[in-house]
Amino acid sequence: MPSSLPSSSVDSLDSGIDAAKLEAANRYVRWNLLFLLTIFTFLLFPIWMPLTPYVNQATNLVIIIMIGLFQLIWLIATICAIRRTLAIKSRNKLKTIKAQDVESADDTANNYSTIRHIVAMTLYKEPMSVLQTTLDSLMQQKDAKSRLSVIIGMECRTPDKEAKRDEVYAKYESKFLRLIITFHPSGIPGEISGKCSNMNYACRQGLQILRQDVDYNYEKYEHIFTNCDCDAVFDPEYMLELETEYSKLDFAGRHSSIWQSIIIYKRDSMPFYVDITGVLRTFFFMGILIPWNINPMSHYSLSVKLLEEGAFTHPAYQMEDIIALIRYTIITRREIRIRPLNLISINGPTSGANYADEIREWALQVRRWTIGAGEVFHYFIVKTYRMPSLYLSISWATRFFIYYGLILCASAIFSVISPIITQLINKVAAEHDRLFISDSLFSTICFIFLGTQYAFLLIVTVLVRWNLPVPGDKNNNYNKGLRGVTRGLLHWILMLPTILAYSFVELYSFLELAFRGKDVCKHNAASKNNLVLIKGTGDS
Repeated sequence: MPSSLPSSSVDSLDSGIDAAKLEAANRYVRWNLLFLLTIFTFLLFPIWMPLTPYVNQATNLVIIIMIGLFQLIWLIATICAIRRTLAIKSRNKLKTIKAQDVESADDTANNYSTIRHIVAMTLYKEPMSVLQTTLDSLMQQKDAKSRLSVIIGMECRTPDKEAKRDEVYAKYESKFLRLIITFHPSGIPGEISGKCSNMNYACRQGLQILRQDVDYNYEKYEHIFTNCDCDAVFDPEYMLELETEYSKLDFAGRHSSIWQSIIIYKRDSMPFYVDITGVLRTFFFMGILIPWNINPMSHYSLSVKLLEEGAFTHPAYQMEDIIALIRYTIITRREIRIRPLNLISINGPTSGANYADEIREWALQVRRWTIGAGEVFHYFIVKTYRMPSLYLSISWATRFFIYYGLILCASAIFSVISPIITQLINKVAAEHDRLFISDSLFSTICFIFLGTQYAFLLIVTVLVRWNLPVPGDKNNNYNKGLRGVTRGLLHWILMLPTILAYSFVELYSFLELAFRGKDVCKHNAASKNNLVLIKGTGDS
């Protein structure tokens, strides 16, 4: 019998968070204003420094030091990304050339047969073809019929939800151990409509169903939970690799970890700015988000024990992935670590019906991420007294701000525009001595930094486009041949303009959040109507 829930019965929902407290939280000073103030402090340096007596002598030196620090961050991220790429290629090579790995994988599966998997995703207006691609990739997981349960959270407002539910049950119910579909009620006080609230409801109801299922025998097994989007394509060995890494840790480590695979953003064809954004996001996965322990993204895995201890997902926030690590750290009062899975998963990038729609969807996605990051920073400041230690609070806040405030927003604008503004203002400002760096040397160093930045971007391009073993890539020629290489190099040239455009959208989004406050924190789902995913296969 299909494991579905009625769309009513809000009273039975144990949200885990008091709605009155959610509403009260909106009356706090919005701490994302501090985020914005710090960004503007960086961006305004080249304007006020040349005009300030005595201080103006150090203008060129300060600008060079700041751009140099941004370059250092890129260098560190590039080294981390290279190391992760080598680890992924090493695993893929061993899997390919050693026949005994197959036997080893079978032994691993047998040894950890007490582990079961639960994968949850949400669906609103996305096309069924997108959801089916995700479910098809889950069907390829080892022992999916006997060890993998799937929870799909639909909204009560999902068009034709009953027909979609029945279609999914008819095609996939026999393919997994359990298939559960829930309907998230709308209008629950304190919630923001979107994936966070839908996932929170689906997980709580889904686990309740599994615990009440006598045949499932829930308490006999250890469960690993995977949170994903409905446009995810998993590597066929994702669950097996996850179990292997999970089993290497002791009890405390297993329940203080979040596992993150490296995600590639692909579709059959896409504009250069969508393609470049996807390449950069993959690079930042390997170079910053995982090694700097900032936050998981898109789809990630953790023990059900940690999921429940961390009160599932926060229904009053819009980005359940950005808030996940810091929220679980705060609620459990122990440090949570992001651990890499050395394999590739695929997610769908933004898509639109025409070029203008593509630009709009791309900008809206950047806006969503930015506003989500600003809200997470506010959440962290309000709850920081519950962090396990002061050092961890300062450390995580610094890493979070460097990534979302500087790398994604201020650094590109500052590095490109500040040298121009500084030179122009120096010409009209009162005569003053230069400390260590003359104007001509300043220009030379800035051009050198421009060259090193493009060198980093070339390494990013080579790593992501031509070195990551993407499942199913043997049948995809997007980055192959003369056309693929030419496109890749052209997009490399266009990377800096794209990063600048991305940064300006981020800056605008932070300003919008500052002026409109909580009212702007809505999760308007990205359009998937024109998304055609590149499906992965067992080949790598």
